[in-house]
Amino acid sequence: MTLAKSRTGTWLLWIFVLSGFSGLIYQSIWTQYLGLFLGHSSYAQSLVLILFMGGMAVGAWLVSRWSSKVRRPLLAYALIEVAIGLLGLSFDGIYQGLTGWAYTHLMPMLPTGQLQNVRWLLAAAMVLPQCILLGATFPLMSAGYIRLQEHAEGRVLAGLYFSNSLGAAIGALASTYVMLPAIGMPGTVFSAGLINILVAILVYPLSKQEAGTPVSAPVAASVQVGAANFRVPSPPFLILLAAGLTGAASFVYEITWIRMLSLALGTTIHSFELMLASFILGIALGGLWLKNRADRLVSPLVTAGWIQVFMGIAALASMFVYANAFEWVGWLMRVIVRSAEGYGLFNLASAGIALLVMFPAAFFAGMTLPLLTLALLRQGHGEKAIGQAYAFNTVGAIVGVLAAVHLLMPVFGLKYALLIAAVVDIGLGVVLLARHAAASESRRFSPVVIALVPAALAVAGSSAFVSFDPAVLNSSVYRTGSARLDDSARPVFYKDGKTATVSVFEFGAKGQEIRMISTNGKVDAGLAYNDAQIASPDEATMLLLAAIPLAMRDHHDRVGVIGFGSGMTTHALLGHSKVGSVDTVEIEPAMVEGARHLGSRVARAFKDPRSHIVIDDAKAYFASAPTKYDLIISEPSNPWMGGTASLFSTEFYQYIPRQLNEDGLFVQWLQLYEITPELVNSVLSALLVNFKDAKAYLTNGTDLILVASPHGKVPELDGEIFKTQPLLAADLAHIGVGDIRDLQDTVVMDRKGLEAYLSLYPHRTNSDMFPVLKLEAPRARFENAQALDFDDLGDAPWPIIRHLGGPSPRSAPPSDLPRNLRLASVRQGQEADLLYGALVEGRDDGKALSSFNGLQVEALRGLTATCKLGAHPERDTTMIFAVASETAAYLDDARLQSMWGERKWLPCTAGNSTVDGALALMGAVAGSNHEEVIRQGLGLLEGEHGDVLLEDGVSGLYIFGAMQYAALSAGDPEIAKQLVQRYWTRLSRTAQGDASLRLLALLASRAETNPAH
Repeated sequence: MTLAKSRTGTWLLWIFVLSGFSGLIYQSIWTQYLGLFLGHSSYAQSLVLILFMGGMAVGAWLVSRWSSKVRRPLLAYALIEVAIGLLGLSFDGIYQGLTGWAYTHLMPMLPTGQLQNVRWLLAAAMVLPQCILLGATFPLMSAGYIRLQEHAEGRVLAGLYFSNSLGAAIGALASTYVMLPAIGMPGTVFSAGLINILVAILVYPLSKQEAGTPVSAPVAASVQVGAANFRVPSPPFLILLAAGLTGAASFVYEITWIRMLSLALGTTIHSFELMLASFILGIALGGLWLKNRADRLVSPLVTAGWIQVFMGIAALASMFVYANAFEWVGWLMRVIVRSAEGYGLFNLASAGIALLVMFPAAFFAGMTLPLLTLALLRQGHGEKAIGQAYAFNTVGAIVGVLAAVHLLMPVFGLKYALLIAAVVDIGLGVVLLARHAAASESRRFSPVVIALVPAALAVAGSSAFVSFDPAVLNSSVYRTGSARLDDSARPVFYKDGKTATVSVFEFGAKGQEIRMISTNGKVDAGLAYNDAQIASPDEATMLLLAAIPLAMRDHHDRVGVIGFGSGMTTHALLGHSKVGSVDTVEIEPAMVEGARHLGSRVARAFKDPRSHIVIDDAKAYFASAPTKYDLIISEPSNPWMGGTASLFSTEFYQYIPRQLNEDGLFVQWLQLYEITPELVNSVLSALLVNFKDAKAYLTNGTDLILVASPHGKVPELDGEIFKTQPLLAADLAHIGVGDIRDLQDTVVMDRKGLEAYLSLYPHRTNSDMFPVLKLEAPRARFENAQALDFDDLGDAPWPIIRHLGGPSPRSAPPSDLPRNLRLASVRQGQEADLLYGALVEGRDDGKALSSFNGLQVEALRGLTATCKLGAHPERDTTMIFAVASETAAYLDDARLQSMWGERKWLPCTAGNSTVDGALALMGAVAGSNHEEVIRQGLGLLEGEHGDVLLEDGVSGLYIFGAMQYAALSAGDPEIAKQLVQRYWTRLSRTAQGDASLRLLALLASRAETNPAH
């Protein structure tokens, strides 16, 4: 071998890193593209895999048939890379054009039963040609490299396997952490195409060295082997079968490990890519280890036999490592600061945990295909053996994934799925040793016995001593930092489903039981079991998702629900007698099975004949639905959960109106916990651009309901359901909603308010092509971020919610129910009632004020009794505005006028101008005299204590906000802007950071101008 050819070989190895890099990008991005078109059900995921891996198997097999006839395989490889690159450059355009044509023109005219098949055919047309070409690259590169470096087949095969796998591992990380955030899916797949063309450009000059290289004849064994080393040469088919079986076992490992680690690390795009990269890196380093040893091996099949046994034992050992992973993650969650930098450190540590679990077995997996291919070459089967072995290994991978998803995990669970795959590897290794490893006279035991003893111990040990405790697996340690559920948790149901692991646990004493259903350890719903007289926050959300739209119209013939969850939303919908049918679409069958254990609170979802539970991807199902819906409710899990963010994208919101009748409504549940305001806006902006009207409602402090109409206005809430629908009314009473006024407490803002909120935080619209939510929500979850601004509006000092479509204050306390909605507006209304009673009426009915307001009342009583209110102007003004902040927006007109207009509780003051000005401002607020509010506010801020008031976090906040609200109500945006220019920078940091004040100022500056101004 000449020095020039050696350098060429080194260059080819580095170039093949780039090929692996782009190949993994295609696999990752195509999965996301086709998931949007086919759905994310287990069958759709399997189909994507079959297309990708099957196409590669076909490509490799085709090359095996004619590679020996190709005089310049490297040139052929370069041409194929060009073809792959051109297809990559045009893929996004092809996808958008083909799917758009299918949705708009093709699918509407097809019978329902044919839609699924048509989608699959179109998906195959989009990616199968490129997949076949990708499958041809490894055999052609191997053939060309082997011809340049004769008698180094093992070094070539292992080296290329290492290079390609190393590039794939890097590609998995780069695509998710760098390329997708920067250039989105179109840019990422376009970049992969450019890389393929670059690879072709780099290979072309190297391929010229093939010109004088003869086509290789079938290669005889390059290592002289005596009869003692081989018993019987294996037929080629048996070696190819071994390649298929080890490929199947390896992918069962991968799928099972990813599900296992998802329970410990979380089901996010980042954790998935870290696991994938860890697995591929192990394969790469296994190939690297073999690279300089393969050609010195006496028998590749004997070595492959030992490697198979070691791989099986390593896979079993991974169970023992995994058993400690939850404690490690719990420790990380306790010691790492919950920040963006901390999230990076958590990802790094997660990669370390994934490597500890996956690396040993993956390391051995990286040697098997090169060894089996080398064995075929040494037996004289020629270059065609490369493509054949690669094809069989790829087909085995398909079988492994299908078996893991559809058989092993659902039937046997995670532990035994892994154990069965390990037994397959060990069994395969023992067969290879039995056929090809001759017994040695110097050894007391045969190689088969030596292999079987530790393998049997590993199988027995992992079966007996490894326990996958549901209380640990479902601890949600990646959120809570606790490595197991509380000891009081009682397991009710547990199943490893096709797409997720689902469990149900019970908490609480008898008669107070709460049952929670979880997906991959993350609680999706908790509710009182049967007749338990308690209510969880989740119950309010699930019931109001149904009740709010049901209160807008008196009938809904067809209702669709996206996500079964606990089944309570479907149960509530069926409590309305004028709901015709409810189609609830759930992607995971085990979720429905688990929800059956949640008791009578969800019974109608299973027993009512109007209920139809469909196991499918929601978008795929609704696209095939023959008729449109009057109401669609989307209640998926949190956006950081894998596969969920696409249900919050602008493309999804473009699609939904096509499934609704002319007056149909769409309802979206959006969690406000483990998310930032910027990400909330990424969803709001996607929704608002696709619907004519929308309103927001709160069910508790951290759950938002959006009701949107694609064609007209969102209707107002009506109280008829409380009179005519006793089943639904009883469900609502359980959460503290007894009448229409209680239901109106959920209103937060109309479209005008939502549009203004968008301006408060910089954001990018969430899109399938630029998946902001999927990429950034995992970090928000780690930081435990919350978007509390919506609930904070409920205790803002000014009636912003009322201006944005909310109800007027109550004239009496809330309805006398065992509990009330857990909303700031409800709590603040109760507090205002108590303050009014204590200060104005001198009432003490046993209901305790907050400790701070209690002290305020006592202080004011003392000062008014002695006419000393105003003796300390700055302090007393702050006290007045503190009480005003707690009452002015939450008292009905009569009580507001009594407290701040008539002020009978205040017989006299000390005569200070600042305090008197504050009281005058409040009198103007009580009388809705907007011009007077602005005049009095200006007098205070320009007066003797103006600077002090502005810097005060209570007085400055209230005065400035009161003037902004007056400008908003009067329709005078110019005065609102002037007030901002004059005073904003002089306000305290607390006031400037108050989201309610910022929203109010923005609304005032955009107010419709009153002609009088």
